[in-house]
Amino acid sequence: MANRHPPPATRRTAKRRTMTSNDKRTELTRGEEEIMQILWRLGDAVVNEIIPLTNEPHPKYTTVATFLKILENKGFVRHEAEGKSHRYYPTVTREEYARGVMTSMLASYFGGSLSQMVSFFSQHEQISTGEMEEILEIMHRARR
Repeated sequence: MANRHPPPATRRTAKRRTMTSNDKRTELTRGEEEIMQILWRLGDAVVNEIIPLTNEPHPKYTTVATFLKILENKGFVRHEAEGKSHRYYPTVTREEYARGVMTSMLASYFGGSLSQMVSFFSQHEQISTGEMEEILEIMHRARR
């Protein structure tokens, strides 16, 4: 499905938020995150376009509309009027959100230590030698 509107960055009314590591609004509930994943994939949508893309059992219209209102209050989405409806679009990118969540996880569970986090996952998850080499290569590139 193609977006009918330009991406948020080109909209005259769009105001993008930049998430920071100390942003208190970085955590979303499971339901809010499901809606955001759909909006990130589509670019923008009205409630009736979101509902069929949610997990079974599909939530009611009012439930999705409530999630969108909460996300708007948190600064994650904005909307434009479209007839009698509203078209919602994200104001935070998936990457910005992921960075905030990972920074929070790193601080909360690993004392801010990336090496402790990598050690944890290497011990508790089945990471192939190829994946470990890829992680090391990424870390070497980041240092340059």
